Amino acid sequence: MKVYPAVEVIDGAGVRLRRYIGSSYLRELDPFLLLDEFKSSNPEDYLKGFPEHPHRGFQTLTYMIKGRFQHIDSTGAEGILEDGWLQWMNAGRGVLHSEMPLVSDGFLWGFQLWLNNPKDKKMSEPFYYNFPAQLIEDTALCQVWDLARGHIKENSFYPVVYLHVKLKKGGKFSLLPKEGSNTFVALSEGIVSSGSLKVEAPALIVWNEDEIEITAIHDAVFIVGSAKPLKEPLARFGPFVMNTWEEIEQTLREYREGRFA
Repeated sequence: MKVYPAVEVIDGAGVRLRRYIGSSYLRELDPFLLLDEFKSSNPEDYLKGFPEHPHRGFQTLTYMIKGRFQHIDSTGAEGILEDGWLQWMNAGRGVLHSEMPLVSDGFLWGFQLWLNNPKDKKMSEPFYYNFPAQLIEDTALCQVWDLARGHIKENSFYPVVYLHVKLKKGGKFSLLPKEGSNTFVALSEGIVSSGSLKVEAPALIVWNEDEIEITAIHDAVFIVGSAKPLKEPLARFGPFVMNTWEEIEQTLREYREGRFA
């Protein structure tokens, strides 16, 4: 296993984020392109939100643990993301959308994951909808929410494991990923151990072992993701993710000429 630091970044119109995947330390973890966490009680860190911007060639999974965001996009879709809910969006051939907070003060906490689209789905039809996380384990020491179950078959182009885990001190979590998968744990709070390794938040742990086994040294909160890599060429330019630079150049032309979405 390897451990990577989380990086503080500013994105959108001035939103302060913690970046686990998509930084200079870990550019991507095929098929995961980016994992950001927004977590603050200071309105100045999130109020400006993410005004209209484009995407093409991948999907986003946005998970709101605490707070409210409004989504509006060029397909005509509109919705509000609330506590304990997720937004699944396929940018596909192209979407212009905005994600703006509907709170002016208080605590805001959530994650956004980018999933790469396979080559033959890069120009698929865009879609968007919201759904609740499912509490699948609830004990004195461990709570686990499934953030994708029941939605993979109809939305994802490949199987994905995506979990939110809370452990009390002494609590344990284990997972047996499918063979050949890339698996990560994004540790947001606390200190955990796995074998002889001790990790303190914030950090990203990437697993190469057959089984994940985590024990909380102090109360811990983390996100788990696991999927088999696509192993396809990748050309990435900001919010556009394609397979070749020719496709990126074509995307940029369409965007500049107003033919994008």
